[in-house]
Amino acid sequence: MGQDFIKSGIIGLDDVLGSGFLKGSICSLSGPTGSGKSTFAMQFLVNGALKAKEPGLYISIEESKQSMYFHMSGYTWDLEKMEKNRQFVFLDYPIFEVDQFLTQNSAIQEIISKIGIKRVVIDSIMPVAIYFKEENERKKGFLKLIENIRRWGTTTLIISEDTPATTQDVLPDTHYGIETFTDGWLHLYYLYSPKERERTRAIEVLKMKGVHHSSKIFPCEITDDGFVIHSK
Repeated sequence: MGQDFIKSGIIGLDDVLGSGFLKGSICSLSGPTGSGKSTFAMQFLVNGALKAKEPGLYISIEESKQSMYFHMSGYTWDLEKMEKNRQFVFLDYPIFEVDQFLTQNSAIQEIISKIGIKRVVIDSIMPVAIYFKEENERKKGFLKLIENIRRWGTTTLIISEDTPATTQDVLPDTHYGIETFTDGWLHLYYLYSPKERERTRAIEVLKMKGVHHSSKIFPCEITDDGFVIHSK
């Protein structure tokens, strides 16, 4: 079987990945607070819909739709217009309704089929992880979640917070280990530079099954149009 890739929609990322995301893959996106994980993920959906004609679904299990749209209003994206045009769907589950997210797979599948969703973001895995009280329960829960997502047939990003490393030579460590269950793992850095006396952004592809990706750490920045990765 040949590999089928999709464009990420993130400027410079396809160069880092080699050809883009494998179609139908499930990838973890980690990074510390403030690193831009939600922005990165939203850009993946927005540009997927506008440039690749691939409708997206954003599933938020932490932040309400109103709050998310407010925080994304500084970018050039018109999310409300995209919703009206059925290019984009936003589902928000309050933290106390995590069980509904985990048990409503058929309802989500119906939305995906009806709209023709090709890209999905789950933001974030934290409420799902703490729903399970024991580690073995959590692992079983993650396995079930990944199994359900596979049935969607979408290219999916799952956001996870990490325990930030003090230097870039230390492998990042996420709180709940969702990256061990996914096909790929992208990490956003947001480190303080004493020399410049400011924080700098960077990205690293730590894992991407079946893809000859770069192992380097690349600087990046956030503009009005979202992330730009300086891969050259």
